[in-house]
Amino acid sequence: MKTCPACQQQNDDDAAFCISCGKSLANVPILADAALSGTVPGAPVPEQLSVVPVQKPAAPVPAPVPISVGAGPLADGAMVDNKYRIERVLGEGGMGIVYLARDIHTQIQVVIKAIRTEYAHRQEFRDRILAEGRSLARIDHPNVVRLNAVVVEESALYLVMQFIEGESLDRTIERYVKTRTPMPVDEVLQVFRQVLEGVEAAHREGVIHRDLKPANILIRARDGVAKVTDFGIAKAEEDAKAGRGQTRGIIGSLLYMAPEQITGQRDIDKRVDVYALGILMYELLIGRVPFDAASEFEIMKLHLDAQLPSVHQMRADVPPFIDVLLQRACAKAREGRFSSSREFLEALDQGIAQWKTPPVREPSPMPLTGAMPHTTTSAVAISADLAMPQGEVQAQEGRRRGRGWIVPAIAGSVLTLAIVIGGVVLSVSQGWIGSRRHPRPATSASATVTSPVASTSPTATAAVRDAGAPVNPLASLVGVWKSDTGRTFDAVLSGNVLEFRIKNAADFAAQNYAEGESRFSLSTLPGETRTFAVEDKIRPTPPAGKTYDPMSRPTCQEVWSSIDGKPLRAQYDGTRLTIDFAKIVPSLKMFETEGSKVVGCKGLKGASATKIESTCTRP
Repeated sequence: MKTCPACQQQNDDDAAFCISCGKSLANVPILADAALSGTVPGAPVPEQLSVVPVQKPAAPVPAPVPISVGAGPLADGAMVDNKYRIERVLGEGGMGIVYLARDIHTQIQVVIKAIRTEYAHRQEFRDRILAEGRSLARIDHPNVVRLNAVVVEESALYLVMQFIEGESLDRTIERYVKTRTPMPVDEVLQVFRQVLEGVEAAHREGVIHRDLKPANILIRARDGVAKVTDFGIAKAEEDAKAGRGQTRGIIGSLLYMAPEQITGQRDIDKRVDVYALGILMYELLIGRVPFDAASEFEIMKLHLDAQLPSVHQMRADVPPFIDVLLQRACAKAREGRFSSSREFLEALDQGIAQWKTPPVREPSPMPLTGAMPHTTTSAVAISADLAMPQGEVQAQEGRRRGRGWIVPAIAGSVLTLAIVIGGVVLSVSQGWIGSRRHPRPATSASATVTSPVASTSPTATAAVRDAGAPVNPLASLVGVWKSDTGRTFDAVLSGNVLEFRIKNAADFAAQNYAEGESRFSLSTLPGETRTFAVEDKIRPTPPAGKTYDPMSRPTCQEVWSSIDGKPLRAQYDGTRLTIDFAKIVPSLKMFETEGSKVVGCKGLKGASATKIESTCTRP
C-alpha cells in the first residue's frame, strides 16, 4: 500500500496518484499493510513494529506518470463518443484533463472533463460518478452549468458540460482588489442572488455541492449571468445524511469549509453549502475571506472558534441587515444557520426590499433641549424575521468594534460622525480591502471620534452640514469623453476611482476589449484637484495573423501606473483631459498561441515600455 503524504489516504501499490486528493505518489514508498502490524496510517510507529518496504523483484524504477487519460492527453481533433471533436486543452488537475470540444452535429462548443485512469477503472468510482451524473443531469436552471452527458468507455470516463465564455468569480474579485476598489453593493447582491438560485436548484434535486467558492462560479461575459459549476465532489443528500460513501478525510476547500466538515462529521447536509455561501458573500463585499492564516491548522481553528467580523463596520455603504444574514449563515452550529439556500434567499430579498424602501417618518419638530431622539435602522425592522432580537441588532449598531481582518487603504481609525437632525442620520466612515490573504490579528477596539453638538441653533446646524466629506474632484469628470484618436469612453465613478469604460468595443477590436470594460482609471492625489494618478489597463495588440481567444483575457492584460519609475499622471484644465499612457512592445515569447489564437500571455510586465500622451474632450 501507498500512504498519501497529503491526506494519509491508503492507495494500491501501483497507484500513480492519490485516489482521494489526486496528489502524485510517484516517489512514495510501498509500505506493508498497516492492518497487519496493528498500526494506524499516519500515526507514529513503535520501533518493534517498524513498517518496512515490501520486497519485490528488482526492476527499473518507473518515471513519474504524467496526468493523462488512457494512453495520454487527447490530441486536437480526436473524437469522444463519436460526436465531440477535441479542440484544445483548457487545463489539468488532480482528477484529470479538461478539454474544449465541439459537438459536430450542432456546432456548439462544450467542455469535456476526462476522468483520469486511476479513478475511471475503479468500479466503485465509476458507479459513484454515474449516480452523481444522474442527479446533476436533472438540474435544469439558468444559474447552473448544465451537465449534458456522461460518456462511459472501457477505460475512460467523460463528463460533457456546457461551455461558458467568461471568467470565474475569483478573477472578478481579484480585479477589484487590484484596484483597491470595493465591488459595489448592488453588484454583489445581483451576483449573489443568482448563486443562491443556482445552489437552491441543486438542493431541490437532492444534490449538495460541498465545494462552493468563487473559483466554482462562472460569470458569463455577454450578459453577466452567474453559473454555479464544478460539482466534482457533490453528493446526494440522502447519502450525505446517512454518512454513506467511499470518501474519507476532509473534502472541500478549507477557506470555505463548514465546522462540521472540518471535524470530519459524516452526516452532513445542505447547511454546509449555506455556510460556504456566507463566506463567499463576505469575500465579495470585503475582498477576502474572513478566516485565513499561515497554516491549515490555524484556518481550521478560526472556522471552529472565531467570530465572523462585521462587514458594515468595515464598509459603511453595506446595509446593516447584511451582517444579520451573514452571522446566521455562518453560525458555528448548523442548527443556527438557515435551513436551506431557499430560506437564505428569502431573507436576503426581504432585507433588500426594506433597505430599498425609504422609511416613513412622521414629521416632528426637533427638540431644542434634552437628549437626542432614538432612531432605528432597517436592520432593526427585519430583525425578528431573521431570528435576531431587536435589542441585539440595536446593540450591534451602537458598538464600534475593531476592524479585525481588514487592512485599510488609508491607515487610521474609523471616523464616525452621527448627528440626528429631523430624523436624518448623517454618518461618515471609511475602510475596505488590502491583500486577499493572511489578515492581521484583530485588535480589541478601534478608536472612535465623536463630534458632539454643543448647540441646536441654526448656525450650529449649518456648521454640522458643512462638516461633511469634501467633494471628490473626480465627480466633475463623470460622463462621456472622446479621445484624440476618436475612441469614446463612459467615465463612471466607482468608489474613489473614476473608471473610463469602453463604449464601442469595435474601437479596440484587435485588443479584444469588451464593451463596458474599464480601459483606464484615475484616482485622486493628496492636495490635488486637477492632477490625478493613472492606471493604464493594457491588453497589447497580438502578433500579426493572431487573434485573442476569449479565455486569454485574464492573463493577457496588465496594469501600468508608472514608466521607468515615473508615475503616470492626468491633467485637467477645465476642458481637456491630458493623460499619460504606457506604450508596450511585448516580445513574441510573451504570447502563448495555439494555431491562429492567442490563448494566454506571460511576463507582460517585462515588456519594453515608453510613455505616450493622449487628450480626451467631451463630445
